[in-house]
Amino acid sequence: MKGGCLMDIINPAKNLYLIPLDQNITGFHHFISSWVYKGEKTFLADPGPKSTIPLLIKALESLDIRHLDVILLTHIHIDHAGGTGDLLEKFPNTPVVCHSSGIPHLKSPAKLWEGSLKTLGKTAEAYGPIAAVSEALLKDAATFSDFGITPVMTPGHAPHHVSYIFNKTLFVGEAGGIHIPMKNGFYLRPATPPRFFMETSIQSLLTLLNYSYDLICYGHFGYEREPAKFLEYHKDQLCRWREIIARELKKGDNPDMIEHCIQALQAEDPLLAGYQDMDNDARERECGFMKNSVKGFIGYLQEQK
Repeated sequence: MKGGCLMDIINPAKNLYLIPLDQNITGFHHFISSWVYKGEKTFLADPGPKSTIPLLIKALESLDIRHLDVILLTHIHIDHAGGTGDLLEKFPNTPVVCHSSGIPHLKSPAKLWEGSLKTLGKTAEAYGPIAAVSEALLKDAATFSDFGITPVMTPGHAPHHVSYIFNKTLFVGEAGGIHIPMKNGFYLRPATPPRFFMETSIQSLLTLLNYSYDLICYGHFGYEREPAKFLEYHKDQLCRWREIIARELKKGDNPDMIEHCIQALQAEDPLLAGYQDMDNDARERECGFMKNSVKGFIGYLQEQK
């Protein structure tokens, strides 16, 4: 399915909606999403890229959402925040909350767009260019405390990553990994692109485990009703990947090192078992992202020497 479908909107809890943002990219069905809470105060977490802002707006209209009190950004990567400026054309004067280091890049996104093109290539082109956000609307997550929303600094996937807590619901972005619901369970994978800092990621998970939640909402993709268990799963998974990849590196230089690491991970990490049940398009997507995550671990381990 290309471009998403309004019938795909998911309602896991009262007033809370997951809006799939399907991209015109192979394998990107039910992979990128936006979360919206409609209540006395209405907010949206991660509007996604420019390419699906029209779809997002239609979804919000179908939910009779005509006003947003705040937009929350877990991080400024193009697939999460690239469409923010375009969404603000529909919802002008809406405050945008993000990490302080993300504010200059959203105000003047030329370098962010250039970096996205360099890193993602045609995928970035499919997402679409990044429009600027007025500096007056940009709010530092570290000092934001309105509407009962609690920002939690969770660096790891990105140095500027922020998670948000509201009504015992955790909007975790990618701090809890990549979670894909499967017919028989789930698939969970680290999102650890270079440059990856293992200790920082683990500490962020430990910080999140200090809170109590009823629901964890992933940027990619879906949700779970046992948040602490899934945060522990991911913490243990990061440690498992470190052990497996370190073992492979000890075998010596190999031009196919990344492929060997992926084969070992798929054989030994039970949380990756769902890969076998994915369709070919989703497998192709995961292959690309897994290579990048392994590169992050390899870089981290080489820096430890």
